Amino acid sequence: MLFQALFAVWEYFTKKEKSKPERRFPLLQLPRVVLLECIEHLDVLEIILFSRLSKRSKTIAKLILWNPIDIRFVSGEEQQISLKLSTDPGLKWIIYFEKKKKSPHFQSTLLGPKALHFLYLKDNGIEDITQMMEHICEVFRSPICEMDIIEKSLIEWIIKFQPIIRYVFIHKDVITSVESLDRILKNLQVTERFCLASIALDEYFQYKEPIPFRCITITNSYWLTLTSILNGNNSIICLHDSKLTPTDINTILKEWQMGFKLRNLEYMEIETFTLLDIHSYSNEVFKNFPNDVENNGRPSTVKIHDEYEWMLPQDPPVHNIIRSDGMILSIFGHYEVAEGEKIRILWELQVWSQQT
Repeated sequence: MLFQALFAVWEYFTKKEKSKPERRFPLLQLPRVVLLECIEHLDVLEIILFSRLSKRSKTIAKLILWNPIDIRFVSGEEQQISLKLSTDPGLKWIIYFEKKKKSPHFQSTLLGPKALHFLYLKDNGIEDITQMMEHICEVFRSPICEMDIIEKSLIEWIIKFQPIIRYVFIHKDVITSVESLDRILKNLQVTERFCLASIALDEYFQYKEPIPFRCITITNSYWLTLTSILNGNNSIICLHDSKLTPTDINTILKEWQMGFKLRNLEYMEIETFTLLDIHSYSNEVFKNFPNDVENNGRPSTVKIHDEYEWMLPQDPPVHNIIRSDGMILSIFGHYEVAEGEKIRILWELQVWSQQT
């Protein structure tokens, strides 16, 4: 199998052993036409292994016009680079970086109609992983699609290497200063979805500048102010553990209805907690807002980003507000006791137009 041959040769080069492997196919000694013909039939991991053999093999791999590849760096218990071709939706190749010291190896798994092919490598630190991503981007002439930022050094790396990207998720406590928050918000362009977990700043920190991304999801969003929201051009806003007051939410409704703020809003989700009586809280939110329109024709879904559509509730009571241009804002409220007397409230705001 060509993969085993490539893998053996790749191990030989990476380990820099003095003695040659017992069985080593002279791949690079093939005539150029034959070599290019062979390379064109490699799968994604085989191409990567081949292109990592030497500078010459990398140059040869780049001569072929490969199909665009979906490149994602995601992090869980271990770091991994996920690769997928639009021409082969049922196939996925994953380079899996293991923290425990193990010899490089590969594995394939079938999941119904899908096949996963794994290449397991030792995790030698984030620099090795970024070098691998740079290499893959160069060989396949494809940008990174998704990036999990798991440590501060990756902020500078992604800004310098690829400042325009579709999806970004910044892990908990990576943001440790106002400067690092400003750095990523002002120097990175996230075109689809920006997710930010808890930041390591004090509980009194407030951010008043708009977040310049189409779709934002923020965990523990106590620091995001009403001013930031109203001055932004976001289409999708999801705020978990928000400190927005009922008066703040009422202001959001007023500003949307007047039409000068939140012009691009399509969907907004606000999770907040209160000790107030839920009826008094709701009355403050909807103060001076009669339920203007019927719920007929309201879409049942909203497109969060280009890979995810959210199903909206149909049963709970809906409060509708109409704007002068005919656009409608539907507000759903979900209530539950969180702990003690504290009530968790989840507001969902959907913008839509009534079809004639």
